[in-house]
Amino acid sequence: MMRSYRNMIAIAGEYAVPFRHTLVYAVLGAILQAAGWIITLPLFTLVLTPGALPVNQIVNWLMVLAGLLALEGLVRWREMAFVYDYWHRVTEVMRLRLAQRLRAMPLEQLARRKSGDLATILGNNVTFAATVLSSLATLAIQLLVVPAVMLILIFTLDWRLGALLLTGSLLLVPLIMRVRREANVDFKRIDEADAAASAAILEYVQGQAMLRASGRAGAQAPCLGEVFSHQHQVQHQSGDTARLIAKAQLVIQITLVATVSLGIGLFLTQQLPLASLLCLAVLAAQLVEPMTLGLSMLRLFELADAALQRVNALLNEADQLTQLPLEKPQHFAIDLQNLCFSYQGQQKSAIEDVTLHIAEKSLTALVGPSGGGKTTLTRLMSRFADPQQGSLTLGGAELRHIPPEQLLMHITVVFQDVWLMDDTLANNIALGKPHASQEEIIVAARKAHIHHVIERLPQGYETLAGEAGSALSGGERQRIAIARAILKDAPVVLLDEPTSSLDSESEYQVQQAINALVADKTVVIVAHRLSTIRAADQIVYIDQGRCVECGDHAALMAIENGHYHALVNAQQSNSEL
Repeated sequence: MMRSYRNMIAIAGEYAVPFRHTLVYAVLGAILQAAGWIITLPLFTLVLTPGALPVNQIVNWLMVLAGLLALEGLVRWREMAFVYDYWHRVTEVMRLRLAQRLRAMPLEQLARRKSGDLATILGNNVTFAATVLSSLATLAIQLLVVPAVMLILIFTLDWRLGALLLTGSLLLVPLIMRVRREANVDFKRIDEADAAASAAILEYVQGQAMLRASGRAGAQAPCLGEVFSHQHQVQHQSGDTARLIAKAQLVIQITLVATVSLGIGLFLTQQLPLASLLCLAVLAAQLVEPMTLGLSMLRLFELADAALQRVNALLNEADQLTQLPLEKPQHFAIDLQNLCFSYQGQQKSAIEDVTLHIAEKSLTALVGPSGGGKTTLTRLMSRFADPQQGSLTLGGAELRHIPPEQLLMHITVVFQDVWLMDDTLANNIALGKPHASQEEIIVAARKAHIHHVIERLPQGYETLAGEAGSALSGGERQRIAIARAILKDAPVVLLDEPTSSLDSESEYQVQQAINALVADKTVVIVAHRLSTIRAADQIVYIDQGRCVECGDHAALMAIENGHYHALVNAQQSNSEL
């Protein structure tokens, strides 16, 4: 119970104080609700008193009852104010906090999470967590406090009745604890299975072209069958807790019947007044609903708790910390000294003892076999993650000591797989400079050789790029990304194989755009095609995470049995074929 409360307070965030007030109102409302039923005892006593009815006293008690009901209504109104005043704010702030957490997480850690899992947390889990704060928490209080107050009243009627009801209630505790444990485990697994299913559906939608071409769309899709089968299995296994809840409900019903039966026995032996017996019957009838309903909703509460835990788990992910003292780059040269890096969960090093100097306003090309570590090096330069050993500096400042916002102001990255928002082309270009004017956007597009393409579109710069840029070709997406980088005008440019998957015409257009981007910049480019790197100031051959060769084109070609020499000869042979 305390774990759930702490999770709710953590989720409430800046609205924790009004949420606590809501819980207090819920407790007061539940007490007032139970107190209303207490009035039945003096009313029954007055009605059953021999002689003339004491009308004035009965009216007075009815007025007390009316006052309690009115006060309860006022308290309930204040309790519900949280739903109307804060629920939507909590949802918004929670999603913004999660978005900020995703931004602050190391990109390596973020990349290990599936997009469907994150979508489930930011979507369904956030909604459920906010619902817990707005409705389920107050309902849980009502289902606990009302029976507790009524149990105290039954003790005042006769301690034996209270003891019997308390004994039956205590018998429920092991069952309830077991239900909570098993339901919590079940719903964690269900939530994980749902997240996996969401990721599979996303993969299925994005891979429609490939799946249709291979005849594996629909029910035959390999990405769907296994996850849906697992999801069904997990949901089916969660049914065991329903049987435990049914047992608990049976125990409480038998206990209530036994309590009333004992009351009748005490009345028949003149140990309990008739008014007290009638009051007991009313209270027992009123106890049936909250106690059985509370047991029925245990699974719902645990499902909500699972959502709370998943949201809090993401909120508690460690930041990529900026170490003190803070430093500022004094220039825009990049230095790597004895750099070593391994991805989480992998024993083999992705980067092994790399030392490299990249001069300011120079062009450095990284070449070598796939999987050799070239992309990892560019990611470390943009602080995708921190190396386990060695140092990486920009302008003499260690990257760990540069605040992320400042670092990313100095660096532009153009990836091989371009990501575009489903927004206008103008907004996609202006992503790195949100307040850019239309004239600045057009100038950047002209330099990127994409302006003439955009002009021909019916809506021009207001054309939507489509989901992930699906409205554009691969070369057009690359040039939009390069226009974005030109507009940002950062002094350091990292290019990760920007032309590797393009045809010759698109490659030419993108290469012209790159030429406009890299002028007077510190540039690091990962490339396979030698046409893009012959003029580089230095060419670095990376293999198995190591810097094997380094020099300009002429120097590396002079190494007759060198790796770069072999790479050039292999590409020339292929082009001749």
